[in-house]
Order: sequence, then C-alpha cells, then structure tokens
Amino acid sequence: MPSSIAVFGGDKFPKKQTPDDVILQPKTIYGVTKVFNELLGDYYRSKFGLDFRSLRYPGVISSQKYAFNGTTDYSTEIFFHALEQQKYSCWLGKEQALPMIYIDDCIDATIKFLKTPASQLNRSTYNLAGISFTPEMLVEQVQRLIPGVQVSYDPCPTRSKIAAQWPMSIDDSAALADWGWKYDTTMYQLAKKILSNIDAEYKEGRTLVFEEEEHTSSDELEPAFEAIASQRTKNSPSKATPLDGLNINMV
Repeated sequence: MPSSIAVFGGDKFPKKQTPDDVILQPKTIYGVTKVFNELLGDYYRSKFGLDFRSLRYPGVISSQKYAFNGTTDYSTEIFFHALEQQKYSCWLGKEQALPMIYIDDCIDATIKFLKTPASQLNRSTYNLAGISFTPEMLVEQVQRLIPGVQVSYDPCPTRSKIAAQWPMSIDDSAALADWGWKYDTTMYQLAKKILSNIDAEYKEGRTLVFEEEEHTSSDELEPAFEAIASQRTKNSPSKATPLDGLNINMV
C-alpha cells in the first residue's frame, strides 16, 4: 500500500531526519487518508496476521511531462521549462527543503521491499528517505546541465504552507536495517538522470553539458544541507551517454 510523507503534519515532530514513529497530524485530506490506510493495515496485520506493507514515499520525480499540480512537482517541471523556455518561476521558496526520489529508484525500492520475507520485517510501514534538497540546490544542477537558464521564485501560499508542514529530511534507517535499502546518489547524478531520460524531442537544438563527476556519497552532502535547514529553523558524475540529435559538451 503506497503511503506518503503527507502523513506528517503539525509541529509536534522533528522536521529534520524525521523517524518512522512520531505524532501524525496531517493537515490535508490526502495525508489524513494515508494515515487511515496505515493504521487500518497495521490493525489487520496485528489482529489477523495479514502481510500488510506500506512505504511512505517522498516526492517522486520523473522525466515525463504531465500536469504539474503537486507540491513537489516543481522538481520535474523545471526541466521542461528550462528546455522549452530557458526560464522557470518556482512555486516554492528557494530554501524549502523536501525529500525526493527518482521514480525508477522508487520502483526498485518497492520491489525490494515486497520481496523481503515477512519474517525480516519488524513493522508494517517504513519511511523511504530519498535525497533531501531545496529548490535552490536543484536549480544549481539544472543550470550546470542546461546553461543559460534563468530562475526566479514566486512562492505559492497554498503549496508553501503544505511543504512547510512536511519533513525537510527523512530517517529511513529502519528500512536499511530490516530490508537493506539505502538511497546513495548525489544532486548532480539525480539531475542528470532526470534530464537524460526526458524524450529527445524536448531537447532538440539545446546545448547540454554533461560533466565528469567523481562519485560522492549523498551522506557527504549533509553538512551543506544542514546549514540550510538550520537557517530555515532559525527563521521559522560519470560520462553521459550521447543522445542523437543533441548538442552535448563533455567538460
């Protein structure tokens, strides 16, 4: 059963490295229904032995163009605006940190979770952390990949209010301990994956720059992210595969 970081809400839980077991006070109907599903499934698991399993997905990013209405959807929409218009106006503030995961990696995590023997699972619902970043951090990578993109920030009151209720980062150590899941990527690797998998028709005629990058564990990004997260609290690669028809520079 898919759940979501939307189960979190209110101000009675830690926004950084949010653990699995905290007070859940979601402020959206979407989050309320997710909490209902989690609790009902856990009830059937404990009372009737049902093998109920649920993952709290972070924001899920894809490389497909669709109606971008969700709070975290800016992370995909920005690429299409960058390619088609060379500019983007972000509906979240530049320091609004949220956890995200690429859709293929989300599917891999889900399959791994479902294949794990029930005897190894010590709970019915698990956090799935992904990688946490702010719009400003993603914009930096988009501008590396698509030179000349201009980005402004025009926070939407409704989406910003929802995002502020959610965790800035997630603790999914229980998933690592019980079924071996760990999301190890960097901001650049994530951005490159999104762009590389966008249909070629959207990239035709654009100059894209795919750089050499030594692998850096996502754990090493934590100090920089913590600095941004702390400020908000006070105020509250490898070579790319050439694609036909594209202008790609290797730096």
